[in-house]
Amino acid sequence: MSYVFLCSMGANLAPEQNFAKAREQLSRLGHTTYSRSAYTQPVAIDTDKQFLNALFLIETELDAVALKAAFNQIEESLGRDRSDPLCSQKDRPMDIDILGELNAEDNATAWQQVPDYLQAMSASLKRVAEQMEAIA
Repeated sequence: MSYVFLCSMGANLAPEQNFAKAREQLSRLGHTTYSRSAYTQPVAIDTDKQFLNALFLIETELDAVALKAAFNQIEESLGRDRSDPLCSQKDRPMDIDILGELNAEDNATAWQQVPDYLQAMSASLKRVAEQMEAIA
């Protein structure tokens, strides 16, 4: 069975290099389509380093639990210390999240999870998702 997930990625430590490395590893998990990347101001973190962010769709055989575990492994391979209870409040080399699953019953819920500061990136991916649905 194949799943399609809407996901986000962000980094503020060596962001360009870590995006390239993360994309390489993500390509091994399934077919990925990315939005444009953009720098944004930090949210809920005390830092002066901007984040490079992007949204992406991934079509994969992995369910949500297995995919999140794979995302965590990628983050750790790039230097994120997920064992630190404050890791979500610190600068990070990579943060990859599942925003929602795109499926025939309810695509709207996933798109509603896109944070305001990433909304401008979602339009191009919505078109791709619509084309994927037309093919399915």
